[in-house]
Amino acid sequence: MGVRYDWKFIARASVVIGLVFAALLSSWVGIEAERRGKEAVSEASQVARQVLDVLVRAYELEALQEAFVLDALRSAGTAGSEALRQRYVRTLAALRLELAHVGQLPLAASERALLQSTLQALDRYERIAAAMTATVRRDGARGKPATQALDDAALITARVAGLLHELASQVSTRAERAAYEAGEAADRARVLLIIFGSVSLLLALYLAHWLGEALAKAAALTDRLAEMARIDGLTGLPNRRVWDEELAKGLDRARRTGRPCAIGLIDLDHFKRYNDTHGHQAGDRLLRDTAQALSQRMRAGDLIARYGGEEFAVLLHGCDAGNALKFFERLHGAMPQGQCFSAGVADTRGAESGGEVLRRADESLYRAKEEGRDRTVASRSSAGAP
Repeated sequence: MGVRYDWKFIARASVVIGLVFAALLSSWVGIEAERRGKEAVSEASQVARQVLDVLVRAYELEALQEAFVLDALRSAGTAGSEALRQRYVRTLAALRLELAHVGQLPLAASERALLQSTLQALDRYERIAAAMTATVRRDGARGKPATQALDDAALITARVAGLLHELASQVSTRAERAAYEAGEAADRARVLLIIFGSVSLLLALYLAHWLGEALAKAAALTDRLAEMARIDGLTGLPNRRVWDEELAKGLDRARRTGRPCAIGLIDLDHFKRYNDTHGHQAGDRLLRDTAQALSQRMRAGDLIARYGGEEFAVLLHGCDAGNALKFFERLHGAMPQGQCFSAGVADTRGAESGGEVLRRADESLYRAKEEGRDRTVASRSSAGAP
């Protein structure tokens, strides 16, 4: 006996599945189109900002060129003329540098052709400007060669500004077109999604529920991965990346409040010997126990992070070097398994960079090692340092 199929059910189910697939496909296509459109808008906006900055520089050069002409006509060869010429030369060099930066950005073929024309005009302008400067210095600005050179230079600076204005206009048009196309694609996707989704509502709701669960799991996984990227896997302490961020915030806080903060670097004494004697697993346990013992004695708001290897970094807010030394003395007595450490401390009110205050703390750490280890030494340039 053959198998009987309900072809009507299969047909209806196929239609519903096809509509769901079409809804999902149209939604995906629209989302992708919108995403690409937003990227195009962002890209074009970035180029437009750069081109407008260069255009401002070109207008500045044009104004300086006019000022140079007027100055040359009045008082060629004076100290004021030389200062104006130096500013003129610097502006010209800055314009070329900014144009080179624009050339590294993603440009359309017509935009790149305009940029190339601008660079060629600028090359010609530099040759004329050099000849103009030499002629003005030799003959003054009232002779025919100097006047012709001044006129040629003025025409070319105006052309450079005009080319850049056209380039900015094209880039802005591209950004507007990309924004319009992105909006159109998003609108089409919404209409198609409503049409297809209304016909297959139940299945769409099921798929939406499944998709929501998948996105929630993906978001949880992303959060977990982000947390793992900021936590040292062995000790559970914040890692070097977090330390760099928090150090910058601590220095900014010290600058704003006028209260110092102290930075300490801790290095476990003879850790390599401990590893060689007891094995790396025992060394890892010692690092974990040390991290736990030290973190338990930190004040709320302060930070201890794994700096690298057997080194830890400590940030103490509102604390100068003298108080930091007292705090570190308590840490010396909290070490597990009788382990000792050497530490260097430096305080700051945020006037220096993070690298500078870390350098001072590191120098103090080396002094602690040279003086026999198992001690904390403050930077000599820290307030209240012994």
